[in-house]
Amino acid sequence: MQETIEMNKLKSIETTEQKSSIQEFSDIEKGGQQKLQRRSKPMQPSTTNDTSMSQCEQPLLSGKGKNYDAYAHEDTDLFPEGGFEAWTVVLGSCFGLMTVFGIMQTISSIQLYIQSNQLKDVKISSISWVFSVYMFCNLSMGIISGPLFDCYGVKKVLVPGMVLNCGGLFACAYSTELWHFILSFGFAAGIGSGMMLNPLLAVISHWFLKKRGLAMGVSQMGSFSGIVFPIMLRSLYPKLGYSKTMIILASICAGLCVLSLAMVKDRNVHIADSETKEKSFWRNMRDMLDIAYFKDKTFTLATAALFFNEFSILLVITYISTYALVRGMSESSSYILLTVLNSAALVGKIVPNVIGDYIGRFNVMIIILLLMMISIFAIWLPYYNTAGLFIFAVLYGFGFGGSYSLTATVIAQISHTKKFASRFATSYFIVAFGNLISMPLGSQFINKQTVANYNRMIIFAGAACIASVVFLVWARFMIVGLTIKKFV
Repeated sequence: MQETIEMNKLKSIETTEQKSSIQEFSDIEKGGQQKLQRRSKPMQPSTTNDTSMSQCEQPLLSGKGKNYDAYAHEDTDLFPEGGFEAWTVVLGSCFGLMTVFGIMQTISSIQLYIQSNQLKDVKISSISWVFSVYMFCNLSMGIISGPLFDCYGVKKVLVPGMVLNCGGLFACAYSTELWHFILSFGFAAGIGSGMMLNPLLAVISHWFLKKRGLAMGVSQMGSFSGIVFPIMLRSLYPKLGYSKTMIILASICAGLCVLSLAMVKDRNVHIADSETKEKSFWRNMRDMLDIAYFKDKTFTLATAALFFNEFSILLVITYISTYALVRGMSESSSYILLTVLNSAALVGKIVPNVIGDYIGRFNVMIIILLLMMISIFAIWLPYYNTAGLFIFAVLYGFGFGGSYSLTATVIAQISHTKKFASRFATSYFIVAFGNLISMPLGSQFINKQTVANYNRMIIFAGAACIASVVFLVWARFMIVGLTIKKFV
């Protein structure tokens, strides 16, 4: 009997120990799950498609001052951050952007020729609509190319964009009337370029996070074509005429597009969550232009800064050549001035991005905008001789190149990777209206082509640059407050 009681006690003790062990293991397992949930919580997308901000963006806005963590909202293990395949994608993006940025930076050369030849009897304010429509289409098409990119990947978006872009340039070669140029260059080439721009930038964010600024900067070395194209046009116009010159330009762009298409590759399978994969194109398109993003004050302020920055830049890079002619420079020198501007912009698209990866993209962008503002008021306006114009071209070119390349990383800095294409498209849909009205408004100052009128246009462009600085500094304050030494 005694032995039976002792045996029962032993069994009871063993059972208790087993239960305790099981409970302990369960607690450990639950704890691990809780840690995993806490770690992955920022990556969970919002299940709403309404007015609320997604959970994955909360860390960007809640970590103020010294508590701000630039990568808290991302799973850093998802990004290769390099390797042969990743850098091949960057090179492919670079080839595609040679077409986009090359034509964008050649606008002044094309305008200078057609307003003196095919459209010599048309007002400058009317001619400006050709290039305003082009820039508007270029930047606003993200609301379509973005959801197409999310649903179908990068290549299925690039093909129609490249066909439209190159087709528009070929048609522009045979244009003789204002409406010809608006349809061929403004709409066809503009829409095609816009279909290319967003995917070529967004695809890089699939491969890089911490080195995203460097990768974006390397891809935007494609703006090197902005140096080559104006020189080529200046050389070929008198030898071959306008039509043959534009056909050569369109053919080069077509070749670059083919190379780009062969190299770029998205990682939608790895980046997109289950909710994104299940969305239809129309659902993605509806979400692409999401006004709820403007409830995020930082996003709103950053968009306002980009609006005024692009507004100012388009005035400067379009009219600097004609301003040089009014100041007495030869047509050849005015083309060289534009080449210097674009050469400085090429350097500006690399250096600030590299620095931004170390000290913060917002920080560098603010410095760049200040440089542009100072160069307008302290150099261009008072020192209008040849030396002054070339110094201005170097400083402003470096600045505008840096601001263009940092734009995507600034939006990415306050966006989750899965939301980047959507937030970038929403932001640039608003910015596009600045490009649409910039040149027509600016051209109202210079219809009479006098120095005094151009000076008013310069002050107008400078005022827009000041507004850009104010809004971006304000946006930075919303993230980290008055903290100066902080990566943001």
